[in-house]
Amino acid sequence: MVKVMEDNKALLPALLAVMALGWVVGWATTSGKSEYAIAAFVLTAILVNLYFSHLEKRGLVLKDERTLRINEIASRRTLQVTSLGLAITLLVLSGKSSNPKMEGAFIAVGLVLAVMLMLHLLFRHYYSRVM
Repeated sequence: MVKVMEDNKALLPALLAVMALGWVVGWATTSGKSEYAIAAFVLTAILVNLYFSHLEKRGLVLKDERTLRINEIASRRTLQVTSLGLAITLLVLSGKSSNPKMEGAFIAVGLVLAVMLMLHLLFRHYYSRVM
């Protein structure tokens, strides 16, 4: 039997795990122990994934078609806003590329924009064949 989750009570353990992750990452970065932050991130990702798998095995559906469509639209808008912001930042930094301090930022923003757009094109090509 499949039950669509009406309330968000089942998400509380995952929310608490993410809140604990935020606390551990904040503590680890301020104390200079970045390896603890990475370990906490990996452990939290595994635990949250196992918890959601457990919920699915119990027959609890966390997402329906409407939720998936909302996520698709939000992802598309996020991609558009991020790429536009990176493009504007790239244009602003291009005027300051003669400054050695800005050259690294210019290269980093350009690479992030190029990789993001390349991934978008690759996923688009892949899903056009699969769907």
